[in-house]
Amino acid sequence: MEYVPLQWTPEYETGIREIDLQHQYFMTLINRIAEEIEHSKDIEYRKRLLDELSKYASFHFLSEENIMFKIGYPDRRPHYLLHRELLDKLSTARLHEVEEKIVGFLHDWFQCHTLTEDKKIGEFARTATA
Repeated sequence: MEYVPLQWTPEYETGIREIDLQHQYFMTLINRIAEEIEHSKDIEYRKRLLDELSKYASFHFLSEENIMFKIGYPDRRPHYLLHRELLDKLSTARLHEVEEKIVGFLHDWFQCHTLTEDKKIGEFARTATA
């Protein structure tokens, strides 16, 4: 199955600049890694690409969680648990799945999580400061 790159559109915007910038980079990273994995047969390089993706996800989640904490987001605990769940799935998948399947999973997860859970953070921030 051919990978269809994620495209940034205004519907992904949370209205929180730092989160939106990180999401744009996260999307770019997922797309770049998908392309690199498709064209490289070097197992070590492919593993390193997934390491990069995993480390960026950890950084982004911590940063997003700190923003939720700062603004007093009431649902930060369940959101935090969703982040942990993704990191756990990513860690497990890296041991048992092929890289293309992991990238497809991340593509779908990014869309779903950003358009539902992360949008709630932006909505809360707007109403909390209004």
